[in-house]
Amino acid sequence: MPKMRFGMQFYPLPAAPQTAAYAKRAMSQYPFERLWVPDHLTHENPFVTLAAIVAETRAHVGTSVTNPVCRTPVDLASSFSALAHLAGDQSVTAGIGAGSSSSDMIRKQHRVGMLREIILFLREMFAGRRIKWEEFPRLADFFRLDPAAEAFLRLPPQRPPEIFVAAAGPQTSKIAGDLGNGIILSNLSFPTALIRQGALAEAFVNVSPIAPFTRVSHLHISVSRDGNAARRFCRRMAVNGLIGSHLLNQRLIELPVPTATRAAIKDGHRQGKTIEELDPLISERLIEESGIVIAGTPAECLAQLDEVLRLAKPYRFDIVDMASPLGPDWNEAIDIICQEILPELERRSSAYVEN
Repeated sequence: MPKMRFGMQFYPLPAAPQTAAYAKRAMSQYPFERLWVPDHLTHENPFVTLAAIVAETRAHVGTSVTNPVCRTPVDLASSFSALAHLAGDQSVTAGIGAGSSSSDMIRKQHRVGMLREIILFLREMFAGRRIKWEEFPRLADFFRLDPAAEAFLRLPPQRPPEIFVAAAGPQTSKIAGDLGNGIILSNLSFPTALIRQGALAEAFVNVSPIAPFTRVSHLHISVSRDGNAARRFCRRMAVNGLIGSHLLNQRLIELPVPTATRAAIKDGHRQGKTIEELDPLISERLIEESGIVIAGTPAECLAQLDEVLRLAKPYRFDIVDMASPLGPDWNEAIDIICQEILPELERRSSAYVEN
C-alpha cells in the first residue's frame, strides 16, 4: 500500500534553541520527511534556526519559504551552502517564493522575474560556477550590483540543495515546473473552498517537469483539545490570508460573502487600513467555510484534513506538511499531530494516495 510522507513547519518562531527543542520533540515521535522554517525578517535568521535543528536532530530541513528580496543573492547562496555543509547527509531544501506580506517593508519590483533569476543564480552558485551580474539584470538592478562584477562561492555545497518553488498562481507554477525540483502549494493560497472548485487542476496546468519532481502540500493547521482556543489562535493568519492577499475578493468568489462585506473590504484596502482594522469583517463561519486554515479539536482537524486529502488525491502530492501555526500550545499540538492525527492519516492512506 502506498504510504504518505509528512513534514512539519514551525512558525511563528521562538528563539532558535526553543525551536530546535520543538523539532526534537516532533522527530522523537514521528519520522518527518522534512522540517521547515520560513524566512520572515522580523524573526530570527532562518538559517541559524535550521542549523540549530540540524544540530539537535537527524532531520532533513529547508526554508518554507525564503524569497529573492530579503537577502542579497550571494548571501542567500552562501547561507544555503553553509547549512548544507553542516547538515552533511541530511538534505537541505531551498524553498523559495516570490515574497509574502512579511517582506512588505521592502519595495518589490519584477517579483516573478526576480524569482526566476534567483533560482537560476542559486543553481550556478551551488554548482561552483562563476557568473557576471549582467547575466541576472533584475537582481543586479534591485541590489545595485555592478553588472561587470563576478559572483561565486569559495565553498560551494558538496550536496547541492534542491530548489522547491512556492506557487500561488500560474506564473509561479510554471517557474516551478520549468526550473524547480519541486513545488509547494499552501492552503493559504489554495484553501479547501478553492480546491472544491478545481483550483489544483489550474495550479498544475503549467507544470510539466522533465526530471524527478516533488509535490508538497503545505496545510496550515491549528489543533488543541480546546477547539475554540485552536480557532482563536489561527484567526490572524486566516484573516490575513483572506484579506491581506486579496484572496477573498479575487478568487473565493463563490463563498457566501455578503455584498456589503466585500464592499467594506475593498474600501478598507483603498483607505490603507490594517488587517487588525479589517478583522471584524471576517466571521468565524467564513474562515471555516473557506478552509484557509484547518482548525479545531483533533477530531475536527482530522475531518477537515480527510476532505482536503481526498480532493487532492488526483494531483499526487509526495509530501503533506503539517504547517504553522500548529496550535496554541506547541507541545500539545506536536503530540496530537504525531500520536493521533498522522497515524490515522497513514491508516487511511489508500484514500489519499494513487497506486
